[in-house]
Amino acid sequence: MTISDRTSVWCLAFGQTLIWAGTYYLFPAMIVRWENDFGWSRAELTSGFTIAILASAVFSPVAGRLIDKDLGPYLLFGGPFIGGLLVGTLYLVDTLFLFYGVWLCLGVCMAFSLYEPCFAYVIRMKGTDAKPHITLITLVAGFASTISFPVAHHLSDLFGWRDALFAFVLLVSFIGAPLMWIGARNLGHHHSALEAIEQAKQIVGRARYGFLLWPKFWLITLALSLIFMTHATLINHLLLLLEDRQIDAGTAVLAASFMGPMQVFGRVVATLVGRFFSNSVITAVCFVFSISAVGALMLAAKLPIFLAVFIALQGSGIGVSSIMKPVLAREILGGENFGLKSGAMSVPFFIGNAFSALIGSLLWAIGGYDLVLEVLLAILVTGFMALIAAIRLARP
Repeated sequence: MTISDRTSVWCLAFGQTLIWAGTYYLFPAMIVRWENDFGWSRAELTSGFTIAILASAVFSPVAGRLIDKDLGPYLLFGGPFIGGLLVGTLYLVDTLFLFYGVWLCLGVCMAFSLYEPCFAYVIRMKGTDAKPHITLITLVAGFASTISFPVAHHLSDLFGWRDALFAFVLLVSFIGAPLMWIGARNLGHHHSALEAIEQAKQIVGRARYGFLLWPKFWLITLALSLIFMTHATLINHLLLLLEDRQIDAGTAVLAASFMGPMQVFGRVVATLVGRFFSNSVITAVCFVFSISAVGALMLAAKLPIFLAVFIALQGSGIGVSSIMKPVLAREILGGENFGLKSGAMSVPFFIGNAFSALIGSLLWAIGGYDLVLEVLLAILVTGFMALIAAIRLARP
């Protein structure tokens, strides 16, 4: 059965929503339950997430090469299908070794499931026309945390966190993965003459790793990795951080749940004003929003209204960054071998995300969450400077 491109993209959008909700966001949504139940230290727990994202970093270039070989649909179905089943195996975990083992395997599946391979595949199929499709996917998938946090919270209260896992198995393996298959299999090719040349280069080129010598590659990779690393630290520690600020659990879960809608809001606004601003300017604004968001969170301990400011700025800023990451990367680096370029960019991106939760835990142990926020602010400023340098180098 063949369906339209628009329907295909909607399938990818809903599939991504469920996969993010049931794999990546499962960790921050369940971390408080695991800390109370297992009795492991915060650093020990967050090391599980570190292992998962490191595994994603290792296998992301593999995912990129498979997409360049037109194996995207198989990748985007198999990754989430197996990943959802692995979520169910957390039910059996009773030792730290098993916990780490499950998250190691989940990390491999996430390398074949989440935004990076999905967007690389969409860009391969649609070239310069990919931006509206990516925007639609991120608009819908922005609600992933809105699903994950309340579902984990309420089902864990009713049935216990172990039984609550099976809701996520259903969402990821038996709804999300089939949607990804339908969407990827039916997304039609569209290439301009320039993109056809890029595809030819991709097939016959022998120096496909030459981009690793470009300073602009490393600068744009550093910038985008840092902004997402700070977000990963914040989202994984958000419930714990708000608990540290004496904010009750219900309010904390509500605040975390609004992160998704604010991502969607930011993407809608970016879509409306995108014709008036370049991709570079929009990405720079994302950094300004994220820097301001951390500042607002610093003030939230004394003035709770700033918690709402933080959610609005952080959600909208990181939401638009998700669109800009593949689009700006293609604009700066070119479209030939983009699957490989995207996979290579994902290595430091995932490494930063891998250590984000652990680094947050270690900083917290040294100086509390005030120190965590101060370090994140410095990281964001560094990323902003790298972005400006990459943009300047990319100009003709």
